[in-house]
Amino acid sequence: MKKRRIAASLLAASMILGASSCGNTSRGGNTTTTAGGAAAADTTTTTAGMQNVDFEEAEVVEIDENQETGTIKILIYYDLVTQDADLVDLFETRYGGSIEQEICSSGAGYFEKLGTLVASDLSPDIVRYEWMSFPHGMSRNMYTPLDSYIDLDSELWVGMKDIAEQFVYNGKHFYIPYRISSNFALNYNRIVLDEYGLQDPMELYHSGEWTWSAFKDLITEWCNMDPNHIGYTGVSAMSFVSTTGVKLIDVKDTEIINNLKDQNVQRAMEFVEDLARQNLTGEGYVDPGQAFTDGNLLFLGMEPTWTYGAACESLYKDNIDYDMAFVPFPKDDNSDQYYLAYDSFGYMVPSGSKNVKGAIDWITLCRTEETDPENVAEAKASATDSSTKYYPKCPGCKFSFVENEVEDLDTCPECNTARKVKFNAYYTEEQYEVLLDLTDPTRGKFQFIFDNCKGFNSDLGNIFEGMGEASLLDGPIFYNVSYTQLREENYNMVESILNEYRERMAQG
Repeated sequence: MKKRRIAASLLAASMILGASSCGNTSRGGNTTTTAGGAAAADTTTTTAGMQNVDFEEAEVVEIDENQETGTIKILIYYDLVTQDADLVDLFETRYGGSIEQEICSSGAGYFEKLGTLVASDLSPDIVRYEWMSFPHGMSRNMYTPLDSYIDLDSELWVGMKDIAEQFVYNGKHFYIPYRISSNFALNYNRIVLDEYGLQDPMELYHSGEWTWSAFKDLITEWCNMDPNHIGYTGVSAMSFVSTTGVKLIDVKDTEIINNLKDQNVQRAMEFVEDLARQNLTGEGYVDPGQAFTDGNLLFLGMEPTWTYGAACESLYKDNIDYDMAFVPFPKDDNSDQYYLAYDSFGYMVPSGSKNVKGAIDWITLCRTEETDPENVAEAKASATDSSTKYYPKCPGCKFSFVENEVEDLDTCPECNTARKVKFNAYYTEEQYEVLLDLTDPTRGKFQFIFDNCKGFNSDLGNIFEGMGEASLLDGPIFYNVSYTQLREENYNMVESILNEYRERMAQG
């Protein structure tokens, strides 16, 4: 059984964009109840405002390790039972557990639905972490603290303690990610660098010379070669700010710190502002499947695994020469450490869960499978497999090579038709090692940093991203708008929003 399909399916699911409302597509019947939890403080609030309801503090119940795992309810916005079938099977065979899922949308609708269920004492036992889970959801008592159930000093959680510490809220761990993901990297086509005689940033990364200055020199040289060339485009300026080691908004246990006037944030934003002023940047988001087809873009700052596959497949189908690659965002010249933005993946136990034991078993299983040496080796072997891949059925007579267990044939034994080749976006050994650098904290390549600026409410999130040239992180890098001007226009509003959360934090 290929257990590492677990990670691949979860990665795919993490890129699903949900709608703004929830469907009611629950699968299965009632769960087995084993432990009580907290109900909402105000169950009369309308569904439309459930994500902003304050709930009672979750009860931390004792769990018996000998207790049956039972059925756990999951609120999620994709079909986990199908996409993670291997993991679900392991949950049953190893723990005797089963899953009842309710599928909901992402975004605001996801939190609305969760709030409604908690308020009705119908809480799920497990939910995915999302950016608004911390600190927004935690500030509303939507989750159960995990400190009594997970030992971050144990061998199973090696490498994740420092990551988990960035999500401590009022002294408690409500979220303990079981893996980190690569978030954003600089994606590019090595072929064009070779054609134009430019140095490969991969070489600079390996030699320790991949810095802001080297990045700027490279995209300047690229753009000077052709007026149609674009040096960089992608998703905001957050990743550049993160390389300074400073978060725009930092939540430190019992503090919420606004760093918009910090000198390092100012310096980073002035750096990207200068890139825009010199016409080195594009206009933000570009579909990774289309970004490199005309050969004009050098770097796309976007989630690398998604971009890599989409770009390779598009260039392959268009018969365009390519050698796609990605490197981390460049190191801040002024920093003595290499800081890098990251994202994470994991599950949380909502307030009012009736099966905390089952939820912790699920989280433990996920971490166990993530770190299992056999799975790690299999993931690498699969990702770097450059062999020719075929579609499972004959394009002529629809003969199934899989069902007849003759997958090694390249022609159909029934009609002698050549098999149809399937696109394969495999990694080179070198590129896979870079991916591990970006996703394995035990390798020690970076000081991973997660900015909390989008973890509050949508109003604050839009101030940072989503309003084009009016956004703090989009305006300077893509539209040549003064960061200082935008900051002063928005600073009081940012503080007003943060003060609401500071007051709630102070109340415990």
